[in-house]
Amino acid sequence: MAYVLVMGGLALSVSFTLGWALWRLGRAALGWLGGGPATGKSKVKPRARKPAARKPAASKAATPRKTTARQPAKAPREPWGLTHWLAARHSLLPLASLAVMLYALGRIVVFGLQHRPVEAPASFAQVVEVVGWTAAVLLGLALVSLLARWRCRA
Repeated sequence: MAYVLVMGGLALSVSFTLGWALWRLGRAALGWLGGGPATGKSKVKPRARKPAARKPAASKAATPRKTTARQPAKAPREPWGLTHWLAARHSLLPLASLAVMLYALGRIVVFGLQHRPVEAPASFAQVVEVVGWTAAVLLGLALVSLLARWRCRA
């Protein structure tokens, strides 16, 4: 039992460290590719445009007006509160990547236990399956969170 606890703690710490490193590397890669700043908000402020000087019209008769009426452009709708809440959840992707790595490690352990002469506990495979479904749900939530962040431009 002590072996399982020690090796489980080691596997958890290695998986967490790898997940964190992959998360930081991914954010840095997005910053390098121009997808956004790697750390924090951009410090470059956009320049303000100067309004163009208007030339006075020669006469109203010289410029014919179109008879077709233009419809005003619709303003974009405000995102829902759930979308704002999901956009604020920045920790879903690292948590999902950690769960996926734990699931992959668990599948390797199950594979190794099946090929041993000693019988492995049957409940361990069920635990790995639950971790796999949890990882799938977390990945889905992380993708929805990324879409919500894109929608809110947060």
